[in-house]
Amino acid sequence: MKYLMLALFSLSLIFAQDKELIKQLKSQDCAEFIELHSATYLSKETGLSEMYLLGNYHINLWEKPTSKGKGKTVGKLRVGARALILDRDGNDYKVVSGLDDSIGWVSSIQVSKTLNQHPTKYEKCKRKKRKK
Repeated sequence: MKYLMLALFSLSLIFAQDKELIKQLKSQDCAEFIELHSATYLSKETGLSEMYLLGNYHINLWEKPTSKGKGKTVGKLRVGARALILDRDGNDYKVVSGLDDSIGWVSSIQVSKTLNQHPTKYEKCKRKKRKK
């Protein structure tokens, strides 16, 4: 019971930190996003129609990056969707889903590109280089 309580406390602390980071990133003029592969691309790869993919295909978000082993599904993204990047681990991105506000990890295999855009207006922008 003690370990379960400690695990739940740790998860709630991480969730609170993620929510604070999301709030901080959304208050900026520019943030980094992923863009998943489009229905057109996936149609060519899978042989399924674009309409089928748009209506029925989702990309899973996972509770942890692939480098930490297999985890539970915690959310979903739609084909071609963009998602705000919270963190990176190897070839994985920790993002927040615009579909259901879930927070989870997605593999770079599913990602078409990263781009900079305003986090609430969704317009292109240029991020300022960080000072070292």
